[in-house]
Amino acid sequence: MKSLAPIILFTFNRLDHTKQTVEALLKNDLAKESILYVFSDGASREQDVQKVAEVRSYLEVIKGFGSVHLEFSKENKGLATSIIEGVSKVFETHDKVIVLEDDLQTSPYFLQFMNEALDFYSPDDIWSVAGYTPNISLPNGYPYSTFLIHRNCSWGWGTWKQNWLKTDWEVKDFNLFFIKKSERRKFNRGGNDLSVMLLKLQLEVIHSWSIRFNYAAYKENSPTVYPATSLVRNLGVDGSGTNMKSSKKYQTIAGEQYLEKDQFCPVNNYNTEIENNFRKFYNTSLYRKFINYLKINKYVSSLKSDVN
Repeated sequence: MKSLAPIILFTFNRLDHTKQTVEALLKNDLAKESILYVFSDGASREQDVQKVAEVRSYLEVIKGFGSVHLEFSKENKGLATSIIEGVSKVFETHDKVIVLEDDLQTSPYFLQFMNEALDFYSPDDIWSVAGYTPNISLPNGYPYSTFLIHRNCSWGWGTWKQNWLKTDWEVKDFNLFFIKKSERRKFNRGGNDLSVMLLKLQLEVIHSWSIRFNYAAYKENSPTVYPATSLVRNLGVDGSGTNMKSSKKYQTIAGEQYLEKDQFCPVNNYNTEIENNFRKFYNTSLYRKFINYLKINKYVSSLKSDVN
C-alpha cells in the first residue's frame, strides 16, 4: 500500500455521535498510522455554545492516531463552507483524503478499503470513493467487491486533489446547463433528485457542497466507486443532524467484511441492474416528482423569457 490518505473529520455539537465516530475509526488497524485532521465548527446559537465546548474538550484528548491536528472555528460556518474550506486546506499538503462527518460509524475495514481504492483507481478515471452504500440489491453472482455509479457519496468518502480542484463551487455555468432537458436527464442518472437539488442550491434554499461536487463529476463524466457492502452506518438518520430528518430508509450496518482488492471492479465496468436499483433508491415519490417538475419548468421558463 502506498502512503495513507489523511482522515478529515468535521464536528459540531453532538458529543455522543462524535465519540462513536472516533471510537469506530480507532478499531481500524490503519488508524494508528493515519493523520487525523479535525475541524470543529463554532456555535450558531447560544444553546449550542456548551455543546460545542464539550465536543472540543473531548477532541483535545483523542489518542490512537498517527497524529491529530485540531482546528476550532470561532464562528459558525455551516457544514458546506466548513467542508469546502477544510478539505481545500488539507489538500494544500496532501494529494488524497478520506472525509467523515461526526455521525458516521465506520467498519473496522473502512480505512483499509478507502486507502486501497484510492491507490487502485486513478483520479483520471474515477471521481471519488464512497464508504456508504444504500440498501440496494446486487445481481446474483455479481463478481466484484465494488461497483460504479454516477453519483457521489457524502457519508464517508475519499477523493484526490486534482478532482477537488476541478470543482467550480460557484457553478457559474448553471443556467447554460439547466435550460437543456437532455443535460438534466443525464445528470439524473444517479437519481431524479439531483437536478432539483442543484436548482435549490442556485435559489439558495440549500447550501450543499455535495451537489456541487456531484455536478463537477457530471461535467467530467466521472463516476464514484461504491463498496458492494456498506462500510458506514449513518448515526445521523436519528433526526439529530442539521440536514437529515429521522429516516429508516438510509439505515445500514457497517459491514465487518474485508473487501478484496483483487475483486475491485474494472474502470468503465457499469452494471445496468445496479445502476437502475441505485437510481430507484434515490428517486423521489410521484408527488414530489410532480412538485419538482413544476419548480424546474418555472425556472426554465424564466430563463427562456430572459433570452427572448
